Amino acid sequence: MFARAFLKKIGLKTCFAMLCCALLSVYGTAAASTKEEKRKTDIQNTQEKFSWWPTDAKPEPVKDAQRGGYWWWPTQPGQEGPLWGNRGYVYVYKIIYDYKSDELPAPKPQELRPSLVIKKIIKNVKIYFDYNKSTIREDAAVILKDAAQTLRRNPDSDILVTGNCDTRGSEAYNEKLGRKRAEAVQNFLVGQGVDEERIRIISRGKLDAVAPVTDIVGMQKDRNAQFMIAEVEEVMIPYQGEAPGEAASQEQVVTEESSPENKVVEKETVESAVQVATKEYTVKKNDSLWSIAKAELGSGHRWKYLYEINKDRIKNPNKLKVGTKIVIPIE
Repeated sequence: MFARAFLKKIGLKTCFAMLCCALLSVYGTAAASTKEEKRKTDIQNTQEKFSWWPTDAKPEPVKDAQRGGYWWWPTQPGQEGPLWGNRGYVYVYKIIYDYKSDELPAPKPQELRPSLVIKKIIKNVKIYFDYNKSTIREDAAVILKDAAQTLRRNPDSDILVTGNCDTRGSEAYNEKLGRKRAEAVQNFLVGQGVDEERIRIISRGKLDAVAPVTDIVGMQKDRNAQFMIAEVEEVMIPYQGEAPGEAASQEQVVTEESSPENKVVEKETVESAVQVATKEYTVKKNDSLWSIAKAELGSGHRWKYLYEINKDRIKNPNKLKVGTKIVIPIE
C-alpha cells in the first residue's frame, strides 16, 4: 500500500529517473574502482620490470642514431645491480631518476627513490619567458591551451614540467624562479580543466643554461618551461650512488621490451616564439652605464650586463664617450 501511494505521489517517470540515477551511481563507483585497480596493477608490473636498475652489465648500450635511444643485449654480469646475463634484445629509453630529490632527504644506499618511466611520447612542448619573469605570455598561452586539449584526449598521459633559467643570477635564486615558471604552467593547465594530479613539476634553475650573456636569443631559449605529454609511470628505483656517468635527478637510460606497442612515437614538437630584440642608444653628456641601465633596463645594478654586451663599443666603462652608439637589449 505504501509503495503504491508513493508511486502515485511522485509519478512513474520520476521513479524511473531516480532508479536510473541510482544504477549509474553504482556503476560509476564500480568503474572507478576497476580503473584504480588496473592503474595499481600497471604500476606494480612496471615496478617489477625495472627492479634491476641500475646496472653496469656488459656490453654497454649501442646508440640508435635515427631514433635517439639505445639498443642493448647484455651478456656479462654487472657489479652495481642484480641484472646480469642475457635478458633479451631491448630498446633503451630514458627515465627521470629520483625526480623528487629536491623535496626529499638525501638518499641512503639501496633506498627506493621515486622515478618516472616514459612509456609513450605524444607531444613535446616548450614555452619561453621574459627576463626575470614567470608570467605566461600570450603566445605561450595558445600553446598551453592546445596542450590541455591533448591531455584531455589522452586520459592515460601525464606530464613533468621542468622550469629553467638563463645563466644570470645565483643558483638559489634561479632554482626558485625555475619552480615559479613550472608552477605557472601547472596552474594554467589546471585552469584549463587538467587534473592537478596528472602534472608533476621540478626546477632545474640555471643548471642547463648554455647561452653566454652576450647571446640574448640563446638566453631567451634558456628561460623556459618544457614538458612531454606522455604516458608515464612512477616507479621506485634503488639508490646506488650517482648513476653511471651522471648525477641523480638527471635523465638516465632504462629499458623496455622492444615490442611494437612499447616503441616511443614522438608525434609533435611545439614551442613558443623567441621574443627578444635590441635597440641602439647614443651616449649623451653625463651618461654613465649605471644611469643608462637604470633608465633602459630598470635597474642600475645591471650596468655590468650592459657593459658585457657592449665591450666591443665601450673602451672605458667608467668614462663613456659622448656619441658612442651602444646596444640595449629588449628581453
